[in-house]
This record gives sequence, C-alpha cells and structure tokens, in this order.
Amino acid sequence: MEHQKSTDGFGLVNFITDWWDGPKSGFADYNGSIHSFERIFDEQIQDWTLSYWLRPVSNKEYLLQKESYTLFLEWLKNNDKARVHPLEDMENIRYQELRQLLAEFEHRFYDEEYIGEFIATKIEDKDKFGINGFNKYTVKWTRKDGN
Repeated sequence: MEHQKSTDGFGLVNFITDWWDGPKSGFADYNGSIHSFERIFDEQIQDWTLSYWLRPVSNKEYLLQKESYTLFLEWLKNNDKARVHPLEDMENIRYQELRQLLAEFEHRFYDEEYIGEFIATKIEDKDKFGINGFNKYTVKWTRKDGN
C-alpha cells in the first residue's frame, strides 16, 4: 500500500497497536509505504528505548491487521464485565480467523533499527469508537546508525 511522502520528513502513523510511555508498536508510513514498527526493549537498563524496528508490510497484512485492530477497538468501546477480550473469545469467529490469517506474517523479521520521533498532530474529543482523548500522530524515522 503506497502513501505519499511527507515533505517535512514526517509520515502518517496509521494506527498504534500497543502503548507504554509512548507508542510501542503499530503501523506508520516510511519512504512512501506502510511499515510495521516495534519499540525495542533494552534488557540492560530494563526499560524501553526510543528505538524501533521497522519492516515493510504488504497490503494484505496491513488490511488484516487493521480489521483485527478495529475489532479490538469495538470491544474496548463496548467493554463490560460480560465480554471477554477478543483474544480469549472463541465465539468471536472473525477475530479468530484473523489471528490464523495473520500467523503467516508472525515470523517476518525487522530490517533496521530507527529512532522514531512521534508528534501528536491532533487531539480529538472522541474517536469513532467513543474513546476520549484520541490522538493523531505523525512520525519521523531516523536510522539508528545515522545513515
């Protein structure tokens, strides 16, 4: 899935799938295409770094991940004590199908280490799922080795 390059060096963050003191993983534009990113944990200091692994993703993988994430957000919006998390909900047929389809991509390796500079560009009162304080982000990727 191709995206237009940003002229200021920042690309769109399509969605963030995990967060801990900043984006941990998700999907963002880099060099005109969508990449998966994953924050690197430093075992020596026992903390998250500002570095990320990046890898390009296919249109198929991206659309499957996006659908899976949308189902998760719908669960989050409607979360009540009676509904279990989609990962544990064996009756959520589509979510379980998506997990199986996404297994094909689990062992794709990340290419290079980058530093990600994430900037919140817009804070909405609510996203389409009614979650308060939903942020829109852009990100600038710089290779860790400086090249």
